[in-house]
Amino acid sequence: MDLFERSLHYMLEIMQGKRTPPEGMNITAEDEEERARQVGEQAAAMGVEALVRACAAQDGEELPEELFQHDADGMPLSDKVNGVQFFVKKDGGEDTPAPDPDKGKHAFEVFLDCLALEDNLIVYLIEVLKNRDWAEFNKLSRITTNMDLDPEEFLYWLGHREDYAEEEEQVCAVLMDRCLGRLLSEGKTETVAALLSGDEATFNAFRCEAPELVHLPQATYEWYCRNYLDRDYPVRALMRWNGVDFDTTRG
Repeated sequence: MDLFERSLHYMLEIMQGKRTPPEGMNITAEDEEERARQVGEQAAAMGVEALVRACAAQDGEELPEELFQHDADGMPLSDKVNGVQFFVKKDGGEDTPAPDPDKGKHAFEVFLDCLALEDNLIVYLIEVLKNRDWAEFNKLSRITTNMDLDPEEFLYWLGHREDYAEEEEQVCAVLMDRCLGRLLSEGKTETVAALLSGDEATFNAFRCEAPELVHLPQATYEWYCRNYLDRDYPVRALMRWNGVDFDTTRG
């Protein structure tokens, strides 16, 4: 795991009561929502590096210094974790906000980005959404983005993801959803898995025979990556195929 993944893993363990808060944190809340808030705020106050070092020390684990590499300005590369902005001190000066790699992203995009750091978190999110367990959703959103995201707004946004996109992305999303759905109905799960993992050879072979793509010259591998893989459509597809209901009209 890299620094981002470790910090998220430790924060979730603390939030779920699977790990005693390390030195520097004082988590007193019993209520799950309040506990998630405390973990997020205190992790931000500690900073990524201090949190990871403290939790690793609890486990008696010695981490390689390469994990904590700094950029040319002396700023840790991973001082922003999962939507929570951390601060670092430079040359004894005042606190300076770390660069924000998620600037301009929708909060729901940040939420999915951070959950994708660990495969089991996407599986967990799917179960939460299938069960419409909004209390668990709130815990996940709080610990990952430090915000209280609305689960039904999230479902609507993800279910209509292409509606907010440019025409090229809309076309790609509709066609690839159709292609992947057809492959699943034909039992070609290995091809679907290869396409969703971004295997270029599989895509190039598939587009030469897929009726939806064969006469579409712009349907290159780069087009597929830019408008489908690099967006949130693969996660949405997995959710749909695993029974997540995007109908937000139901209570």
